[in-house]
Amino acid sequence: MTAARAPETLATARLRGARITADDRPFYRALWQDPAVAATLGGPRTPAQIDAKIDRLLAMWPDRGHGVYTLREGDVACGYAGLAPTDAGGRGSVEILYGFTPQVWRRGLATEAAVALVQLALAALRLPEVCGYTWTENLGSRRVLERAGLVYRFDFERADLPHRYYSLSRTSA
Repeated sequence: MTAARAPETLATARLRGARITADDRPFYRALWQDPAVAATLGGPRTPAQIDAKIDRLLAMWPDRGHGVYTLREGDVACGYAGLAPTDAGGRGSVEILYGFTPQVWRRGLATEAAVALVQLALAALRLPEVCGYTWTENLGSRRVLERAGLVYRFDFERADLPHRYYSLSRTSA
């Protein structure tokens, strides 16, 4: 657990986020069952896999002091962003998570959220490092991580798919 706790809300120029709650479950189910979204995550997930992931996201806040925010543009839920522990690439770190409905892709919202998360992780929470990784074929997500200031470090396999690992340390930020 981090010494500092993240705020319950996250705001950017166009997005308002609030800590994920059980009431957000229908949004996440619909998002992760969307074929376009599933394609960026390496394939479809079963309802049981989706519910298990939502349960893990809900548990992060009390366990870690930070987690995922459900994001809205105006009154419409359009995505999520947050910080989560990861062992990706064999390294223990805190990962930037984000995902959006296809209706808002290519508008810079993921980059906007990722920049806010880097600031939260390194400046407010004073974590030593933040990372992000993405399926190698997901060029949009690779660009988001790069625009947020993370630096490509290495390639690795995860869930039998090639991924790229990016990171940024507080000392190099």
